[in-house]
Amino acid sequence: MPADQVFEFGAFRLDERKGILAEGSEQRFLRPKAHSLLAHLARNMGRVVPKSELMDTVWPDVYVTEDSLTQSISEIRKALGAEGQELIRTVSRRGYMLNGKPDAIPETTGQPIVAVLRFRNESGDPARQPIVDGFAEDIITGLAHYGSLTVLARNSSFQFASYEPQSWSEVTARIGADYLVEGSVRWSDSGAVVAVSLIDAKQLRQLWGERYEAADVEVFAVQREIGEQIVNRLVSRLDADSIARSAVKPAASLAAYALVTRAVADMRGHNYHRPQSARADLELAIAKDPTYGLAYAYLALANLMEGGYGRAPKKVLEETLETATKGTTLAPTQAVGPRVTSLIRLFLCRHAGAEADLRRALSINHYDADAVEQMGFLLTLRGKPLEALDWIGRAKRLNPIFPDWYHYDAGLALYGLCEFAAAAEAFEQPIRLPPWVEGRLAACYAQMGKMDKAGLHIEKARTNPDHPNFDPLHDAEHFMPFEHRADLDHLLEGIAQAMRA
Repeated sequence: MPADQVFEFGAFRLDERKGILAEGSEQRFLRPKAHSLLAHLARNMGRVVPKSELMDTVWPDVYVTEDSLTQSISEIRKALGAEGQELIRTVSRRGYMLNGKPDAIPETTGQPIVAVLRFRNESGDPARQPIVDGFAEDIITGLAHYGSLTVLARNSSFQFASYEPQSWSEVTARIGADYLVEGSVRWSDSGAVVAVSLIDAKQLRQLWGERYEAADVEVFAVQREIGEQIVNRLVSRLDADSIARSAVKPAASLAAYALVTRAVADMRGHNYHRPQSARADLELAIAKDPTYGLAYAYLALANLMEGGYGRAPKKVLEETLETATKGTTLAPTQAVGPRVTSLIRLFLCRHAGAEADLRRALSINHYDADAVEQMGFLLTLRGKPLEALDWIGRAKRLNPIFPDWYHYDAGLALYGLCEFAAAAEAFEQPIRLPPWVEGRLAACYAQMGKMDKAGLHIEKARTNPDHPNFDPLHDAEHFMPFEHRADLDHLLEGIAQAMRA
C-alpha cells in the first residue's frame, strides 16, 4: 500500500506521504520505527492489531523482542500527550488498537420516539393476522424514512396490542415511547377498513384518529397516507425527498402481499422458524407477481436460514445471493434486499462488499434496529469490536425488547476485546444457548482460568440433542467468517483450552 494516506484520530493528523504527525499547526516528532508503527495502526484503525503483525511489519527480517514494540508504543503515547492512553488502546495478551473517528451512528436525542403497536385483527380469522401485522409493519418502515422521527423496532412495539389503554403507561415505561400508533383492520365485501389513532404516551390522550376504506391493492396507498398524517402531527415540516422516498412500490396483488407477510411471520426471529413453509409462500408470491422485489429478498433469506446461514454450502450461498440481488434490483428503496445480500457476502468472506451493502441498507432506513445490530456483528468479524459495541448498543436502544442474537453478538465483540467476564455475562443472558454459543462461552471461562466451567459448557455444546456430535472447534474454524486470521485464532485458542479441560 503506498504511503500517501492522511489519517485523523482525536485532535491529530498523520500524513504518511510527508511523514508528519501534527496536532493543529503543531508538529510532533516520532522516530522512524515509532512512526511506522503508528502508520500501521492508523491503516487498521479500530482493529485490534496483534503484536506479531506489528513486529513483522515494523521490524521485517529482524529479530527483536516485545520490548522494542512496548518502547515504541510508549513513545507514541508520549507524543500524543494526555490523549495517548485513550487513543492507543492495549488489548491484553492480543495487541494494540488505535481509536479513530468511526462513522457517526445516527442517534435519537431530541427526536420524538414513536412505537407502532400491533394492530387489532377484527376479521376473526387467524389467517388474516399476518396481513394485519404486515400492514402495521409497513407503517413502521414508512415512518422510518423521516429523519425527524425515531421509530422503535417491530418486535419491541408489537409486544403490546392496540386498544389496550391500560397498557399505555407500561409501554412508555418499558420502551420509552413518546407517541403510540394503534389501529385495527377489518374486511368487508368491498375491501379493507382501517382505523388508526395517534396517542400522546406521556399525557395518555389521543391526538388524532382516522378511518380509511380501501379496495384491494388501494390499501397500499392508505399505508402511505397514514404515515404522512402521523408525521405531519409530530413535526412542523417534512423534507420533500423524505416523502418521496417513503412511496415504496407495492405488490401488484393483495394475494402476493398476503403470502409475503405470512412468510415473514413464519421466519420471524431468524432462528430457523419454519423457513420451509415460508419458502413455499414466497415462491407462490413470485408466481403471482414476478416483479415483487421483497418476495425475492425474503426468499433468499428463507433459503439462507434453511441452509444454516454460514453453514450452508458455497453453492447455496451463491444462489441465495443471486436471488437477493434480484430483489434489491426490483425494490431499490427497500432496505431488506441489501441487508440480506450483506449477510450472504459476509458468510462468503467478502467483507468489504458486505459492509458496502449494509451501509446501503442503513442509508435507506437507519432506524432498522436489526440492520444496526447486524453492522455490529459485521464489524466484529472485520476486527473492530469496540466500534461494533457502539452499533449493538444503539440497536438495543431502538429495540429495547430485543432477541437473543443481540446478546450473542455483544459477547463475541467483548471476547475480541479480551473482556472475558463481560463476554460470558452477555452469552449467558438467554435461557437456551445453541451449541456454537456454548463453545464461545466455554472459551471465555477458559481464558479466565475457570476450567471447570469451561469444561461444563463444552460438554453442553457436544451433547446438544438438536446437533449431535457437535465439535465446537471445527465449527468455529470453518463457519466463523473473521476477516483476519488472528481474530479467529484468538477464538480457537479459548475453545481449544476449554476442550482440553
